[in-house]
Amino acid sequence: MNSNLKWLLLIPVFAVAVAIYLIPTVLLNEDGSGDNTTTASSQAVKIQLDDLQERINAYQALLQRNPDDFEAIKGIGDSYLEMGAYLREDGSTNESYGNYKKAVDQYRKYLAMKPDDVEVRTDLGLAYSYLQMIDIAIRELRTATAADPENQRAWHSLGWVLYNSAGDETGATEAWQKSYDIDPHSTVGLESKTFLDQYSSSQILVPPGIEP
Repeated sequence: MNSNLKWLLLIPVFAVAVAIYLIPTVLLNEDGSGDNTTTASSQAVKIQLDDLQERINAYQALLQRNPDDFEAIKGIGDSYLEMGAYLREDGSTNESYGNYKKAVDQYRKYLAMKPDDVEVRTDLGLAYSYLQMIDIAIRELRTATAADPENQRAWHSLGWVLYNSAGDETGATEAWQKSYDIDPHSTVGLESKTFLDQYSSSQILVPPGIEP
């Protein structure tokens, strides 16, 4: 998928993320105690997970008719990756790992048919990083940047994994600099610049946008 279009697919994800943080505020008790915060947040996550499961079911129905539908395989992988992210945010670490593992399985199946898809290989690398399989994650991300040196998102994601998981500050800043230099005005480029600026004050805390 075109990398610019892929960012458009993140709009619903960002909208739900905003809802997760705003809904508890709206539902605060009059005394401001916030007793309903956890319930409201969990309900928002459950709604999103149910939607993603419906999407997975639809893709699986397509695969029953055509087992070689690589776009359906990719769609299932993307859905499991998103489910893992929501479960991790909700504190369900073991369940999130299970979904990341399923995402890895789908991405590997997809790449067996389309090994040159840099976007999917980037997602595979990120999924491995969330499973704490850091060496493999970096290998896949370096494979992605080698296959397409102008892929901004691959460089951005590599920087994030190098910094947050491998502790390689030099490698991370080099990757973010390459990402930024490709297109300083894009969403990814601006986020890479933010990370570079934060690195100078040792305050890099925010992961890439869905994740990248």
